[in-house]
Amino acid sequence: MKHRLMNPLMNVRLIAPALLSVVLAVPAFAQLAPSASASAPAKVEQKAEQKPITVELTQKKVVKDERGREKLEEVDGVRPGDVLEYRAVYRNVSKQALKGVAANLPLPEGLEYVARTAQPGKGVQFALKADGTYEAEPLMRKGADGRMQPVPLNEYRQIRWRLDELAPGAEAVVSARAKVEMAAPSQEISPVSAAAAAGAAAKR
Repeated sequence: MKHRLMNPLMNVRLIAPALLSVVLAVPAFAQLAPSASASAPAKVEQKAEQKPITVELTQKKVVKDERGREKLEEVDGVRPGDVLEYRAVYRNVSKQALKGVAANLPLPEGLEYVARTAQPGKGVQFALKADGTYEAEPLMRKGADGRMQPVPLNEYRQIRWRLDELAPGAEAVVSARAKVEMAAPSQEISPVSAAAAAGAAAKR
C-alpha cells in the first residue's frame, strides 16, 4: 500500500498511519515513545524494547459488489463518502501474561466514525479528545435547551478498547470504520498517527 494516497478528482490526500507505539507501565527509560513519522507504511509491526507485544495495523476500503455484498479492498485513493476500515492486531510475544491492555485509535478531523462499527463492542469507549472523558457509544452532551442530545459522529476523536489481558502467545483484534468527509483541496487526513497503548504487563 502506498504511504500517501491521492484522489485525483478531489485532490484529497490520505496519509497512511504512522508507526504504532506500545507504551507499557514500566520505568520511563524502558518506554517506547510514539513515532511522529508520516512516511511509515500502513501495515506496520513495531516492538517495545522488551518485546512483550507487537501491534499491526491495516486499512482497507469498504466497497460493495454487484449483489450489494460488502468486501474490503486495498486503498488506492479516497473520495468524500468512502468508508475505510482500520484493523489492529495485538500479539503478546512474551512469556508472561499482559494485564490492563488498552488499544487507542485516534480519529482526526476529516474522518467521521461510522456508528456501531467498533469491534469488539464489549469494553469500547469513545472521547471527543485524547485527554477527554471516555464513555460508551453514543456520546451525549447538554444542548442549548438544557436537554441531553447525541454528539455528532464527526466529532468523535478517540476510540479505546479495554482488552483486559493477553496470555502468552495470544492475540486480540480490534477494528472500526470511518467515513471520509468532504474536504478542502489538499487537506491532509491522517487517520491513526501514534495509535495504540498497552497497559501493565505482569506475570501470573
